[in-house]
Amino acid sequence: MLKRAIGDYYFVADSSTGLTMRWGKTLQDNPIFAPVPELADISISNHCTKGCSFCYRNSSPNNEFMSVKDYCEVLDAMNHPLYGNVFQVALGGGEPLEHPDFLSIIEETSHRNIVPNFTTNGIHLNSKICEAIKGKVGAVALSAISVDEIQPDKISLLASEGIKTNIHYVLSSQNIEEATSVLNGEMNCCFEGVNAIVFLTYKPAGRAKSDFIVKKGEHLSAFIKALERKDVKRPKIGFDACFVPTLLCNTKISPELMDTCEGGFFSVYVDHNMNVSPCSFSGSKDCYSLKEHKFYDIWLNKFESYRHNNENNCKHSDCPAYKQCRGCCPYYPEITNCYDC
Repeated sequence: MLKRAIGDYYFVADSSTGLTMRWGKTLQDNPIFAPVPELADISISNHCTKGCSFCYRNSSPNNEFMSVKDYCEVLDAMNHPLYGNVFQVALGGGEPLEHPDFLSIIEETSHRNIVPNFTTNGIHLNSKICEAIKGKVGAVALSAISVDEIQPDKISLLASEGIKTNIHYVLSSQNIEEATSVLNGEMNCCFEGVNAIVFLTYKPAGRAKSDFIVKKGEHLSAFIKALERKDVKRPKIGFDACFVPTLLCNTKISPELMDTCEGGFFSVYVDHNMNVSPCSFSGSKDCYSLKEHKFYDIWLNKFESYRHNNENNCKHSDCPAYKQCRGCCPYYPEITNCYDC
């Protein structure tokens, strides 16, 4: 159990369940930001041989890998001398399992009492890897852009070692009708052994095309209607923070059950070249190199203006979720489907 109290910021995290809680002066207060990030999203490479059309990082078979030495430097740079390290990391790429030292990276993370999680296309997942990571990872996410891409054999491999498995389903205008069927419980047989389906908002970055962004209309309305159904059995459902403004504005789901964008406030992104930015979609904006700056100079000082400018980008004070929402994404406002941004 990790417990942290820094001024008016309180944080508790259970590594066995992944449950986290934060509060401010009272349990009803939400702190503005975490003095020590709760989560670090780290791309350990930009190398991938699959060539997905929706790859927001434009990854290719380029042998661009973060060395284990650099990775350890990143983890140690985030270790605050008074308050300790991040609670967990989300490892991505590129394809993490194509990193030649992937298992060493898992070991180095666990050695520092940080919970590693990773997202993979699943192609290289095998029994040897599952045995090696058993008891060392919080969860594994298998990425997909359709139900046909879900790999039951890979889910079974992970389940046989007791590894929590999620499906990261990239939600686009091309598959939102299928996703609606998933919400209506019509495809439950495809998700046996899965902990949860997490819908990721399609962003027009890298090789992803702006034509496939989810937009307001009948398909999104049907998706929202299916989401709010209480009479259907289906796997647990989650969403990335990018979709939260749409949920807050268009559903009756309690705001207390949703976290708005945490990038630069409670989480941080580090790419394979040791560049630090609020999130993986920042690109060259709000980006600082760990080779030139200390991590806590970046987090506490250089990100200060970013936090000030993006604490709430919502331009509609009459929105019922105004106080809970940060508003439109500062990098891709077109993905936000509430008011016109």
